[in-house]
Amino acid sequence: MKAAAAGAALLLLLVSALVAAATSILTSSGTPGGGACAITPSTVSSMASTPVAAPASRGAASTLDSEQQTHAALIVQIAMERGLPVRAAVIAVATAMQEAQLRNLRYGHLDSLGLFQQRPSQGWGTPEQILDPRYAITAFYDRLGAVRRWEQLPLTRAAQAVQRSGRPDAYAQWEPLAQRLVDALAGTCVPPIPGETIAAVLAYAHAQLAKPYLWGAEGPYAFDCSGLTMRAYQAAGIVIPRVAADQWRHGPPIPAGQEQPGDLAFFNMQADGPGHVGLVIGNGQMIHAPNRRSVVRIDTYQRRDLISFSRPIARAASTSPIQADRPPRLRPPTARTDRGRTSGERVRLTAWDEVRDTVRTVPLSGGKTLSAG
Repeated sequence: MKAAAAGAALLLLLVSALVAAATSILTSSGTPGGGACAITPSTVSSMASTPVAAPASRGAASTLDSEQQTHAALIVQIAMERGLPVRAAVIAVATAMQEAQLRNLRYGHLDSLGLFQQRPSQGWGTPEQILDPRYAITAFYDRLGAVRRWEQLPLTRAAQAVQRSGRPDAYAQWEPLAQRLVDALAGTCVPPIPGETIAAVLAYAHAQLAKPYLWGAEGPYAFDCSGLTMRAYQAAGIVIPRVAADQWRHGPPIPAGQEQPGDLAFFNMQADGPGHVGLVIGNGQMIHAPNRRSVVRIDTYQRRDLISFSRPIARAASTSPIQADRPPRLRPPTARTDRGRTSGERVRLTAWDEVRDTVRTVPLSGGKTLSAG
């Protein structure tokens, strides 16, 4: 009992020290102006030391001029102000490139106007409102947010759901450019994570140390890598996606060397994105759930397969399909057998309530059954 009490006291002391360090970092090295996020034309100019190539289409210039970059910066800034994931800004920039070459046009097809060629006759607002870039961008995000599961849709489908274009496939050509622009701009406009949020995230993660790894697990008894980071942020009231690849796309990228406690570190690039994620705790270290041969532990993130860092963006927890009072998903492994038409039996192994079940046929004799435990 004395050892357990001493261990708990040591854990509390460690978390308190980390929280104090994280708060100090945020108050001394946040964004300029006490954390204010403002991308200006001068910011864009200093950021764009190398011209951003645009695809040759519809007479587009080979690089983006100052007007186009300023509008792209405003699109990113408003996304950050609204707490939207980076994906929203990528969709908006690609849409504005296709519709108006990122220019605030005072003309268009029929009564279409502005950055997104929005139409007063279709309920987008008055001509004066639509020609205000901030209004037009905000209106685009409002309608995008009303599209069911827009974050999981391909860019073309998400943009088309908002725009109702006659050429829905045309948005795709701008996605690579939009992604590069947003990645560069978002890195100059990253909202700081409040100290109390970092405290909650780190406290939760430290409390999970030494718990086993289990693929698909989201706690409370076991975790996989992204299940751990998702639950840590949920403990602070912030919703982030479930898997590592989606978490990577969710928050603005953080340049190497500027990562802070609470940021996410991503590793092992695969076809659809990173295959592993850890939670930065400071001093080059992270808490993560490595693999099935290990447990939740502290390791360095200075590895050869390190891809990048990102900073989760706060959004209301009520928007998540995951409820805080949901019962634990872990349950003892079970097995069901159903007599098949062959000499084998169909065995369904279920370890989790809603994650990937394994179905396989195992040859058995007599009336024998298979135990998954």
